[in-house]
Amino acid sequence: MNWSLLTVAVIPVSLGEMYTSLLNVKQAMSVERKLIDYLKTYIDHESERLEDVKRFYAKVSDLHTELYKGPATVMANPLVAFTLIKRLHSEWLNVAYEQQDYYHSLQWLEES
Repeated sequence: MNWSLLTVAVIPVSLGEMYTSLLNVKQAMSVERKLIDYLKTYIDHESERLEDVKRFYAKVSDLHTELYKGPATVMANPLVAFTLIKRLHSEWLNVAYEQQDYYHSLQWLEES
């Protein structure tokens, strides 16, 4: 008789704990799904950013091999000198800021 009383008392508690446990797992799965979606978006954006950096590298690399064969070439043509200064003040800073955004994104992802 004691076993039947014990069984009746324990079963409802076990089912309640199991339900709560399953609910927690379901919530955890939902959170992981969102993280996976965020990670996919992040990867897509980083792929685009990397393509931009590759294009910039190709552009600057080509300029150095073709136009800047010596410092006299840069100083002799004011347009070439101007584009060099402009690139150093704007385009290289953009690359640096994008790199900084990359590290901020990594920190955000780690905090999530």
